[in-house]
Amino acid sequence: MLPTEEARAANRARFARLVARPEPEIDLALGALLIAADGRPGLAFEPTLAALDRLAERTRIRLDRDDPQETVLARLHDVLFREAGFRGPRAAEYPDAGNSLLDRVVERRVGLPISIAVVELEVAWRIGLALYGIGMPGHFVVGAPDGTIVDPTTGRVLTPDDCQALLRRAVGERVLFHSSMLRPTGRREILTRVLRNLRVARLADRDWTAALGVVELLSVIEPVNPDHGRDRGVLLGRMGRFSEAIRLLGGYLEDRPDGSDADDVRQVIGIFRGRRN
Repeated sequence: MLPTEEARAANRARFARLVARPEPEIDLALGALLIAADGRPGLAFEPTLAALDRLAERTRIRLDRDDPQETVLARLHDVLFREAGFRGPRAAEYPDAGNSLLDRVVERRVGLPISIAVVELEVAWRIGLALYGIGMPGHFVVGAPDGTIVDPTTGRVLTPDDCQALLRRAVGERVLFHSSMLRPTGRREILTRVLRNLRVARLADRDWTAALGVVELLSVIEPVNPDHGRDRGVLLGRMGRFSEAIRLLGGYLEDRPDGSDADDVRQVIGIFRGRRN
């Protein structure tokens, strides 16, 4: 095993131990940093964690002991969005994989909605504000105990009409907003969604090694999902590791012999067999 592969395996094992904990004990920031550390063995976590601590302290000094939740949330947003300048990516910035890497999001103050939500949640929890994530289709938002819903890329409080507008932009007119979309999203599920976003970015970059690392982390959280075995097989084939690819894709067909993509997978296996020879 190459040094980078050894580092990836060690990082993956640490991630597995983290996500195996009971839901309330999962350290969301640490999980996001372990995702960011895949393929980056020199990444230090302390600067990012210290930056989150500083943001919490900057918020705390603006608060009085008896401030209501509405005031605490407003002060938090003053710090994150007006002073620190966190924001969502502009159109040209959206494909950047760094938008899903917590260390880069904290450093650059730019990230996908779910990435900035991780920042907001972690800072809020440090000051005793029990915010939670909400995974609406196509757009991640943040909820407060009193039912307030916030867009994590701007700090703007959202009405039901605002939520419908977000859905319309993300998935089109066919999906109507309803209150069941506002259920809290657990920490393990948040990390899964971060990984899915990162997988899209790595594939768009045609960075097969990095995409494989993401899929392997997804396999840790969803070990019985056969799609990850298929994706690993395809990526290994693109990396020239044809025997491993064929084995994994064959395993996928055993699990889903009548799957809608079965013929495509058989065709890919045939291509990889030809290249192996």
